[in-house]
Amino acid sequence: MSEQALNPELVRAFVGSAHSDLERVQQLLQEEPGLLHAAMNWGGGDWETAAGAAAHVGRKDILNWLLEQGARLDLFGAAMLGELELVRSVIERHPSQLHAKGPHGITLLQHALMGGPDAQEVVAYLKEKLGEAKEELAGPVLVENRIVVKAGFAEAVLERFAKPKQVHTFEGFIRMDVLHGKSENEGEEEIRVCTTWRAKADFEAWASSDSFRGAHAKRQEQQAEGEAAEKPAHGHGGHGQAHGHGAHGSAHGRPAAAGEGAGPIVGNRVTIYRVAASHLPAAAAAEQG
Repeated sequence: MSEQALNPELVRAFVGSAHSDLERVQQLLQEEPGLLHAAMNWGGGDWETAAGAAAHVGRKDILNWLLEQGARLDLFGAAMLGELELVRSVIERHPSQLHAKGPHGITLLQHALMGGPDAQEVVAYLKEKLGEAKEELAGPVLVENRIVVKAGFAEAVLERFAKPKQVHTFEGFIRMDVLHGKSENEGEEEIRVCTTWRAKADFEAWASSDSFRGAHAKRQEQQAEGEAAEKPAHGHGGHGQAHGHGAHGSAHGRPAAAGEGAGPIVGNRVTIYRVAASHLPAAAAAEQG
């Protein structure tokens, strides 16, 4: 294990691979054992370890292997693995942790949902504590994924959303809008992928589906190829994985410095909004009335 600070690109490769590639994770950790607890700073206070990456995409195989190597299990990983007693003991002693956010702002409940059948009891417990049984009856939600890209790269990213893939086939899906505009920061553009759902539970069903996981993994591979084309890897393979929520699978992270070879996507943030009001053109409103 090197006593020097780890190369940020090596940390990026390790954390990024932990979203989808167990073999690559094993290879990188064998080459540099110091990566086990390394955290990638994606910018804006968004830190992520390999264990955290595996947890929020539901990769139990990767997370369990990392834990066997001595990685630290946090509340989010425990929720995804279905460790009800552990999650309950923390929440009962520290209630504020119910609303804690993991990497990329992903909630504790969403981590549990990614755990599938093994985490059903954790999901039920968290929903009870959050009072979400009532919230789900409150009506439609809009899920926005704000993606920041380097200027000039927006069209390439927009192409990924030219077709809805499978999201439009899911129960409760209402519509999908992809917005593009300038960013407040010079040299950057913004893409906002917005999907509207009949209820929050419908979005969560999509976000924990096999279709989402497949789309998510594919976008990670596409982002890796893009970064490799921009700049050769530092002996460990370029990647800068793409990932996100639901139909919004996207990359995230703000490069530590210019010229490091990161891909076109600078960062992203997912936000879920309750649709408080909707207004239609007069003619359409009259037809529905």
